[in-house]
Amino acid sequence: MRELFNCLRGRFITFKIGLFFLFFHIIGAQAQGLMFNSNDSLLNKRTSYDIFSTHPQLFQDRLSISFDLSLWDTKNLGYIFNLAGKNNSYSLSYLYFNGAAYLNFNIDRKSNKLKIPIQTSQLHKRKWIKVKVDFNLKEDNVKIYIDNQLYPANGLGLEDTITAKLIFGKNQYYMEVPNMAIKNLVVGDNQKSYSFPLDESGGNIVHSDNGEEIGLVENPVWLINDSYYWKLSYEHAFKQVAGLNFTPIDQNLFIYTRDSLIVYDSEKGSAVSTIFKKQAPVALLLGKSIFNAKEDKCYIYEAFNVPSGTPSIAALDMKSMTWETIGKAQFIGQRHHHNIFYNKTQDSIYLFGGYGLYTYYNNFFKYNRKDDKWQKVVFKGDTITPRFFSAVSNVNANNEVYLFGGYGNESGSQIVGGRQYYDLYCINLQTHTIKKIWDIHPNEVFVPANNLILSSDGKYFYALCYPHEIFKTNIRLYKFSIKDGSYQIVSASIPVVSERIESDINLFLNNKTNQLLCTIQEFTDPNNSTIKVYSLSYPPVSAASYSQFHKWQIKHWFKLIYIAPLLAIVLLILVLIRFYKKKNPRNIIPVIDEFEDEVQDRQKTDERKVNAVYLLGEFMVFDKKGRDITYLFSPKIKQLFILILLYSKDNNGIPSKKISHLLWPDKDAAKTKNIKGVTLNHLRSAIADIDGIELTFLNDIYFLNTDEAFFCDYYIVWDMLKKEGNEKQETIIDYFELINRGSFLSNMTDLWLDAFKADFEEQLLNQLLPQLDKLYAEENYKLLLEISRLILNVDVFNDTALKYQLKSYRRIKGIDYAKKIYDQFVTEYKKSLGVDYAVSLDKILH
Repeated sequence: MRELFNCLRGRFITFKIGLFFLFFHIIGAQAQGLMFNSNDSLLNKRTSYDIFSTHPQLFQDRLSISFDLSLWDTKNLGYIFNLAGKNNSYSLSYLYFNGAAYLNFNIDRKSNKLKIPIQTSQLHKRKWIKVKVDFNLKEDNVKIYIDNQLYPANGLGLEDTITAKLIFGKNQYYMEVPNMAIKNLVVGDNQKSYSFPLDESGGNIVHSDNGEEIGLVENPVWLINDSYYWKLSYEHAFKQVAGLNFTPIDQNLFIYTRDSLIVYDSEKGSAVSTIFKKQAPVALLLGKSIFNAKEDKCYIYEAFNVPSGTPSIAALDMKSMTWETIGKAQFIGQRHHHNIFYNKTQDSIYLFGGYGLYTYYNNFFKYNRKDDKWQKVVFKGDTITPRFFSAVSNVNANNEVYLFGGYGNESGSQIVGGRQYYDLYCINLQTHTIKKIWDIHPNEVFVPANNLILSSDGKYFYALCYPHEIFKTNIRLYKFSIKDGSYQIVSASIPVVSERIESDINLFLNNKTNQLLCTIQEFTDPNNSTIKVYSLSYPPVSAASYSQFHKWQIKHWFKLIYIAPLLAIVLLILVLIRFYKKKNPRNIIPVIDEFEDEVQDRQKTDERKVNAVYLLGEFMVFDKKGRDITYLFSPKIKQLFILILLYSKDNNGIPSKKISHLLWPDKDAAKTKNIKGVTLNHLRSAIADIDGIELTFLNDIYFLNTDEAFFCDYYIVWDMLKKEGNEKQETIIDYFELINRGSFLSNMTDLWLDAFKADFEEQLLNQLLPQLDKLYAEENYKLLLEISRLILNVDVFNDTALKYQLKSYRRIKGIDYAKKIYDQFVTEYKKSLGVDYAVSLDKILH
């Protein structure tokens, strides 16, 4: 009986959550549409959309069909829709021939009634044409409106009523389908109307705007997915320094090296390479550039470290593909991740901020071409604190640019640490004034990528944001309100590896194709990089809107006839649960999985937030009052702290010279004395409010003394792993909440950490692997899956972990799910190692 009521209670909680999202989380969003697999696909893969396949409808006196149509076919004949009546069938077809495009209205197999020209400028994906086909059944005529332009025809052989067999794309008569998409379909007569937003995200069933299941589609391509999920469109590896930019004139992305240019056309998905007649006069180090649309030229420049006597700025003429040397001006130090922008007339280049020589900058410079100098410019109004990793917009009609966010501090000195900024400034290049618009405090930690995209109404901007200090992370698109800073996430994530400071991320908008382009340049060393281009249909949809559409959109409240039975069931379950609680107050089993409860209880009980340092998973530090002081540990202070902490565990500290060698390998040990001393002083300040830990220096050895007041998750787990035989009264499972936080210093890739990581992971695997057989025998599949996941995070192709993972999934979710996991594993195995995985699923499971 207890299990029955717990089951009811669980179902009720799930039901309550569903109701909450159903009634309160539903928000309106723009329909995205249905794209058709065309003649480019095999016959059985082409798209066919039968509007009333499940609900045949009779229309009387009039039949109106309106929809938004997108066409981008420049080679095929194809059919938009076919309407079959009792005696005749009618079609709207498309033909591109000899450079001209036409829509044709036909009485099938009899005559062509209308030939309607379509401008080739309209033939782009997601460029929508409004189409209305209005049949007057009684008068036997049709009026077709293309973007409100009327094209009439009569003598069609229509009858007063028609039970419409209306099919878009492939149909019973014709297999030819053009490259097209439709949305906002409305079909009706004078008495009734059916509206289909075509805003699904998956499946073959089509819903009307009130949620009814009407119609079926074969081989659909739902466009909402293109507006939420980034698509990897292009990738190229370079063995020399490369840079990139975007030309608003041709709406193309281009990538340049010193010797050649690659132009990527995102509409066609093609790339064309051109070799320069003469190589670029500037020796590329970071490959930065700014595009001048007025001149149709790309100005490449290097801010620092250009070989003496050689140019630092040059212009590439995009028409002639020739270079022009501009100047030799450069800065005293590097300006990593600065911002660069033009004024309204595109005759002045401005540069702001950046990082170099252990310093964050907040100066504005303007390039004086006549004198070949970067001249400092003074701005009035609000002050922007020193920073890098800010994002800047293009200049608007008011000669203003917006600057958002970044990372830095008030002093500009890196040795005092840094913080993320989430503020927005309006910079007027005419009056040289700065106005702070807002400063927000989001829950996430991130910096923006280089550039902002302003919405057409000027009320919002889009920015790619990511946590830059995590080398393996994810980047997502955000939409911010310029008025108040409110924001929402408007895309799925893109994985990014940012191991070097040269790594570069940009955002561009292709207005011709209505696509956002995200470019990610990942460096393995200063000369070798990979450039990836991702595309997303514009405008994007928010995560909330996508979740809403994931099944289908509901725009009206349920009718009472549907709600009343549900409410009755809810009330019944409530009464039963309350009654049972009174009868059995101590025996209710929580709905949440027992294993999850156990984990949560452990975390609540054991997680320390006083005098604590966490090295497993996210690096975190808490002082004696439980305050999170992680922000005090800048990258270099963090490196120094962890280095001494690890060497203090089993090695009795670390020599001063070894610190210099490991943390400043490119400098002579004697020359690191000052900077090392400053960093050590900041480390002492950072840990001053943590009880139980003290930094000492004796006989040229640095050591962190700790006592029982101090907590470090790595220390605790390492002590357990090193215990042997009779010393052990606990197992590694007792420390699950600690090891489940994540991998050991997973976000740090310093070479000196490799030995520590290898030792820890080896000991951890030695302890975890024997637990799998034990947990399987105990039928504790939930915990076994968690342990398997931890093992596979360390050793991605561990056979034992895979075996028990698959056996557990078979027990919990069935053989089909286990096969799905196995297929994913063997695919990744082949991709990574280049050979097939040798063990079959049957052999693993039996």
